[in-house]
Amino acid sequence: MIRIVPDPSGEPLREAWRFGVAVGRAFELLRADTQDHVRLIQDQIGFRHCRFHGLFHDDMQVVVRGADGTLRFQWSHVAKVFDFLLSVGLTPFVELNPMPSALASGQDTFFYWRMNVTPPRAWEEWELLVQSFGEWAVRRYGSAQVRTWFFEVWNEPNLGAFWTGTREEYDELFRRSVAALKRVDPALRVGGPASAEGGWIDEFLAEHGETADFVSTHIYPMNEFATYANRDESPFGPGLYMPERLQTIRNKTGSRPLYITEWNSLDAPDRDSVDWFDNPTIDSVGSGAVTLRMGVELDKTVDGLFWWVASDVFEEAGMPQSPFSGTYGMLTVDGIPKPSFHAFQMLRMLEGRCARVSGELGAGVGAAAFGDAGCLRAVLWNHIQPDQPSSPQTTSVSAKWEGSALVSVWHVRPGQGSAYEVWRQMGRPQNPTQIQFEVLRNASAPDCRAWLSEDGSAPIQIELGDNEIVLVEWAPPGDPYIPKELLSEQSMAWNSALAAVPPISAVGASE
Repeated sequence: MIRIVPDPSGEPLREAWRFGVAVGRAFELLRADTQDHVRLIQDQIGFRHCRFHGLFHDDMQVVVRGADGTLRFQWSHVAKVFDFLLSVGLTPFVELNPMPSALASGQDTFFYWRMNVTPPRAWEEWELLVQSFGEWAVRRYGSAQVRTWFFEVWNEPNLGAFWTGTREEYDELFRRSVAALKRVDPALRVGGPASAEGGWIDEFLAEHGETADFVSTHIYPMNEFATYANRDESPFGPGLYMPERLQTIRNKTGSRPLYITEWNSLDAPDRDSVDWFDNPTIDSVGSGAVTLRMGVELDKTVDGLFWWVASDVFEEAGMPQSPFSGTYGMLTVDGIPKPSFHAFQMLRMLEGRCARVSGELGAGVGAAAFGDAGCLRAVLWNHIQPDQPSSPQTTSVSAKWEGSALVSVWHVRPGQGSAYEVWRQMGRPQNPTQIQFEVLRNASAPDCRAWLSEDGSAPIQIELGDNEIVLVEWAPPGDPYIPKELLSEQSMAWNSALAAVPPISAVGASE
């Protein structure tokens, strides 16, 4: 039995999970389907910032070198991207990368879309690019708006795939970027190192601790087994890798803002199964359990989290060609919600003060509850990592509640809130028919139930299969339906007048 008691002294969620959502690269934000997906996410969830690769990539056409060697900058495509983000309530979290070909020292690229990952051939040209961008942004949007943005220097420079330079060359890139933006406006916020899995944090703080306005890094559940061969070698208990790893990083950064600018539900049972490009843990019901659990448990550890990414319209390995493809979005390439999308919707509903939750919870099961304005909501998850045995749980939930309540339950399970398992049962069709798409869309809707309980404190039985998530809401019954006989006298007079209309004569009847 899980018992929930409202607590007037409880603290509300800081909503670190809501800080940001990512898109694969800038050019994808020029697509109509990406924009539709982001609008849906903002309407149903409402993130605060947006981050993406590729701001300076050649397809954005930001820099041209003339025949005489001079550089000219143009921001037309960039303006369209930022105008759209601001129109849907997203403030840019600007990732300063990659290296435009016109400025690059080499031809090394990464990903299907070939982002250049080399240092600049001339440091002063990179500095000029960044300063010109900052000046353009302030001219177009005003200093008050741009001061609400964040500027992050590069992406995962501690991985050779993303940066062919040395750590010392990254330090120079960071110094040049800070100098360029602070010349535009000393109040602009610049940080880094946007490293993979907490890398370079010590070195970054030692080198830039006085000038960096924030620290950023990336982490995924699967990093555990990219580091350790299996559960026996890992020092972390099941599900504890991200919370404990991030607490270690927080201890290093102290009070300086810490942003995790990439995370999602990617996981694996062991090192041999680590896969960054075709991994079902991002599509299946488990993505909801990871998202919900981490959204709650990391709330006080970090200042902001960025889900990587919003949509499967995402071209790192080429555009996905099937309904499910192990791609990172919370929406499929066709806009079908995944369990992670529903988990974020549940997190959005956790308003008010934290309630007290007591009772015995099975392995992998967690719960949190919050109340506000006479409404109480609780979330439950049964997070089973890929290397752990199946462990379905049955429990009951009760709340301290006086009188009757309108009780609602929102449950995400395979086939109800998670369409991936239905797609597999269909034989994983590459090109579903229209009816098959409707089956998948229907399967992406959670199981929702509501009833009027005369005793709002009565226990509610919950069956939690592996990685299923549930939201329970207790709300006042509200005012009952108003019968028509209680309408105004004028309305009743109209009703009587309509009833008095003479019948229509039969066709062909004699007068």
